[in-house]
Amino acid sequence: MNRSYFVKALKSIFLLFKKKGFYILPPSLILYIAIFFYSPQILLHLEKKFQQNFVFFTVSEPLLSLLRFSFCIFLILVFPLIYFGLLSLFDEVLHLKKSFFLMFYFLGLIFFYLGVAFAYFITLPYGIKFLISFKTESLEASISLSHFVNFFSFFLIIFGLIFELPLFLALLSLLKILKPYKVAKYRKEIFFFCVVFAAIITPTPDAINMSLLAIPLYILFELGLFLGRFLEKVNIRAVEIQKEPQPE
Repeated sequence: MNRSYFVKALKSIFLLFKKKGFYILPPSLILYIAIFFYSPQILLHLEKKFQQNFVFFTVSEPLLSLLRFSFCIFLILVFPLIYFGLLSLFDEVLHLKKSFFLMFYFLGLIFFYLGVAFAYFITLPYGIKFLISFKTESLEASISLSHFVNFFSFFLIIFGLIFELPLFLALLSLLKILKPYKVAKYRKEIFFFCVVFAAIITPTPDAINMSLLAIPLYILFELGLFLGRFLEKVNIRAVEIQKEPQPE
């Protein structure tokens, strides 16, 4: 892929932000302030959900934790805008048809929020319950607010991005970097990598929690190969490369 395409795409994004930044930044700031204002109530809900009381050990910890927590929620809420900008960046290179651009866009949103929901409703509750189960009568749990915010925010964002794997593989196929049919020959190795990655990323070392990520991750991998093979067979580009006339 010619480097000039990426340079052109980056310039387009910069010019777009330069023109629209005045309209984007103020609403974003207002949204962040609103999230920050309601973040204590959200954390109170999480305390009840996980049946834990958060504590802090420094004077500045509550403020800094609320700022980080608010930023995490802000990123999740504005992800549609961020993803649209990134997809527009790649569209400068791929010149997708409008229907396929919309397909990539809405699939990206669905996968991201599925990942966030998966972490919130499945991985985090089970992981926190497992970790807290090690407390005893003489060993009570005191969860630092800062550590919980970092732990909670990391898993929400990382799971949302992990669930974008099918579109990432499909994009690599479109850029001719990855060959789906060749990669499919290494399914056993890929599954082993999924298990190892799940063991690293999940909050607990038990087999059940690893399976909760390893199996969906492998399914996402297979879905990515399917999308890659499908997109190779259809014409997704709005602009066709004109072939030079052959000399007679």
